[in-house]
Amino acid sequence: MSLKHLIVIAAGGDRDGRALGLSAGLAREHDAVVEVLPIYPDSAADMVALGLTLGATLAPAAIEELAAAERALQGRIEESAQTAARQADIAFGSGRGAPRMAVLGRSLRPALALSRHAPLSDLVIFGQGHLDHGLGREMFAQCLLSDRAPVLVGRLDADSLSGPAAIAWDGSPQAGRAVKAALPLLAMASGIHILQCVTGLNQRASDPDIDRLSVYLRLHGVGEGTPVLVEGDNEANALLAAAKGRMATLLVAGAWGHSRLREAVFGGATRAFLGSSDGPNLLLTH
Repeated sequence: MSLKHLIVIAAGGDRDGRALGLSAGLAREHDAVVEVLPIYPDSAADMVALGLTLGATLAPAAIEELAAAERALQGRIEESAQTAARQADIAFGSGRGAPRMAVLGRSLRPALALSRHAPLSDLVIFGQGHLDHGLGREMFAQCLLSDRAPVLVGRLDADSLSGPAAIAWDGSPQAGRAVKAALPLLAMASGIHILQCVTGLNQRASDPDIDRLSVYLRLHGVGEGTPVLVEGDNEANALLAAAKGRMATLLVAGAWGHSRLREAVFGGATRAFLGSSDGPNLLLTH
């Protein structure tokens, strides 16, 4: 049970460091290949397209200036990725063999590049800081909702994943998919806590039986989960408090179990999980 192909998002700024370090550490642990996906916008192409739309032309010097800025961003991403690979003692650059980290070229728009690479990736890794960035937020939502890829929001380093893990369990399809995607990470954990908020738990919509989940975890050889029942009108806060109280370094949860519109209006556990920047690493699936 392992991870073999990881995608990590990079925007060319300080927010990249934690995600790159986490993914490089996972590559070393699982003998995996990490592909770094740049997500900075193609400003030169956008300006040229805008000029054509408006019937105007952009000065060649301006286009070159924008292109130079993009090359600088790509260079910063490559430098940061090379540093992360060196610190994790894995190979850097394209080629055969693993563990390895390589930076993808910026030939497609980020959304299209993500859709092409996500289907055969075991995890797509974002840094917490990427969620504060407009394009990063868009890519995150696309990854979960459109591409249906499992996402790991990296808040801690790779060594943290040897600590306790927590699963927010309500028996929903989203939570089940999250557990399946997280199995290689759960196998790394020192213990597993199965968290369930009994307040308002919908017994008809799904089967939230904790024992069934424990049997599934045992069948996959990742250990048996310890049930933790919590109460609270705010489900997310109760689950987060339980995870933090047990020093969990990974929280596994289904994302946007209700309609996206409902959650946008009323909030929801997913939003609260994402907003807890001082919390554990967060693995989500939809």
